[in-house]
Amino acid sequence: VAFSFTTDHVLPVTARSIAIVIPPIGLGLATIIDRRLTGKRLFNAQLYPQGKTAMFLAFMGISEGAIPFALESPITAIPSYMVGAIVGSTAAVWLGAVQWFPESAIWAWPLVTNLGVYMAGIALGAVITALMVVFLRLMMFRKGKLLIDSL
Repeated sequence: VAFSFTTDHVLPVTARSIAIVIPPIGLGLATIIDRRLTGKRLFNAQLYPQGKTAMFLAFMGISEGAIPFALESPITAIPSYMVGAIVGSTAAVWLGAVQWFPESAIWAWPLVTNLGVYMAGIALGAVITALMVVFLRLMMFRKGKLLIDSL
């Protein structure tokens, strides 16, 4: 509502909507692929179920599932969020996805023009976020700057 009162014309909110969901999906994906890519667990035991929860929350339009990861290791999480969200949302907008309805949740996706491109942008950003988080954490682990508890 406040958004409506602050402008004299409405612009698409595509990039914002995509950028909201990319970090939690990417982190959830990172907790799934870390062992497959590196052969070791790169997250503390409590973050693995939180990653899956973050992915679920992202599809409901809630990005707060990414917060525990940022609090635990901001040097690996925050740059990964930023790069993944920028690349994914920019790619989707550049390829023609348009969303006017200011909602990130999955139930607003039918209102998106070029839904396939929209979803591809989310997937691209999430994969970039996941890979960055995994490899940044691996580098920190190898340097001894990241301590991981055992399961």
